[in-house]
Amino acid sequence: MNANDRPIDTPEPFDADLQREFAEVMAGQDVQRLISEASGAAAPTQSTHEAPQAHRQPHDQTATPHLARGRIEAIHGDDVFVGLVEGGGKAQGVVPLRQFERPPRVGSIMDFVVERHDESQGLLILSREGAIGRITWEQLQRGAVVEARVVGTNKGGLELEMIGGIMAFMPAGQVDLRHVDDLQQFVGQKLAAVVQEIDRRTRRVVLSRRNHLENDRRAKRAKTWEELEVGQVRQGTITRIAEFGAFVDLGGLDGLIHISELSYSRVSDPTQVVTVGQTVSVKVLKIDRDKQRINLGLKQTGADPWQGIADRVRPGDRVTLRVVRVTDFGAFVEVEPGVEGLVPASELSWARHVIPVNVVKEGDTLRLVALQVSPEQRRITFSLKQAGDDPWMGAERKYPKDSLVDGRVRSIADFGAFVELEAGVEGLVHISELSERRVNSVADVLQVDQTHKFRVIDVDEDQRRIRLSLRPASAQR
Repeated sequence: MNANDRPIDTPEPFDADLQREFAEVMAGQDVQRLISEASGAAAPTQSTHEAPQAHRQPHDQTATPHLARGRIEAIHGDDVFVGLVEGGGKAQGVVPLRQFERPPRVGSIMDFVVERHDESQGLLILSREGAIGRITWEQLQRGAVVEARVVGTNKGGLELEMIGGIMAFMPAGQVDLRHVDDLQQFVGQKLAAVVQEIDRRTRRVVLSRRNHLENDRRAKRAKTWEELEVGQVRQGTITRIAEFGAFVDLGGLDGLIHISELSYSRVSDPTQVVTVGQTVSVKVLKIDRDKQRINLGLKQTGADPWQGIADRVRPGDRVTLRVVRVTDFGAFVEVEPGVEGLVPASELSWARHVIPVNVVKEGDTLRLVALQVSPEQRRITFSLKQAGDDPWMGAERKYPKDSLVDGRVRSIADFGAFVELEAGVEGLVHISELSERRVNSVADVLQVDQTHKFRVIDVDEDQRRIRLSLRPASAQR
């Protein structure tokens, strides 16, 4: 804000000569005497208490009300006493306290209208009314930053009142950096804004808060770029949320928290974690100054749920966990908020060829056994099949040689067919065992999902192999 932008009642520095003049005035004055005289009390008669001749009104300046600048010297009751320089001399004035928006600070410098000279009291009668408005119009210029109070709204924007009662208008598009749906929220607020247009003839002023915010943002942006470093933890405000993450204002600069960096838990919708306007602590992960891109992390500023996980989950532990995601290569289960483990497809079932979606689905609760825990790699592996009984245990007793068993064809290959005898136990029927006659194609005899009675040729429990046949036991090869 430059000197012209400063509100009139803000103290402004005098030049050196003027400061000396005020010092001289104060050195020779009895402020209490002035207060007593203004309140109607009798002044002391001793000549030693009379103001020096140099401090009396030098000549009559009261024919026409005019502007003068003075320093607040004292406040007594309903009166404010002011020291001024008038016509090359020094003078004292008084102004009603009620004309100030709030009690002024002693020592502050302001502008006044000199109404008249009260010879009986030796004081200039001052007024603030008219001084502020007149000076504001004189100093007001395009580009100046001013403060105005919002007094109402209309279809086009905000109605504001500036110091001294000057009315101004702010178009809706100039209220904020982004579109504002509810302008009513600003009524009663004081806003800093840039003067866009002035028409002194019609006394019309157009303001832009957006320009002021943009200027402020540019200044903050340069400072933030200067300070920004990878690894820093900074405060920011969520400004926008997208499907892929959330944008954070770091102080004139926007950075992105990718959806994967919002939480250690899996996030499908960023609004589940953050909201627009929320203040957050984020870690700077990456800076690309050429492309003006900043990658941020929110989860990194919280406790890492993987810390100490090896003490809470150990190989061999039996746990009950919920399936949160199923893929082609297995099922992911939630161990703790922010910690997921994997049940590989090969550990979902004792069957040879497992399609995970045929075994489990999202939301299922599974009884599992922990196989491997690697906190450094953020990996925990579980098994579903090993948490239950091994169906191959006692297979030689359950499926004795030459016994007939029911089986369902699970898959067909050129060399034969795989047959499921029970969950997790499969046997192989070689193409040569499909018939006593020559078979050119397995599909000529068996179809997938077909149920058949098969003869057990032999069982190798250790190797988890069972050979089956459709040929009778007495048939000769």
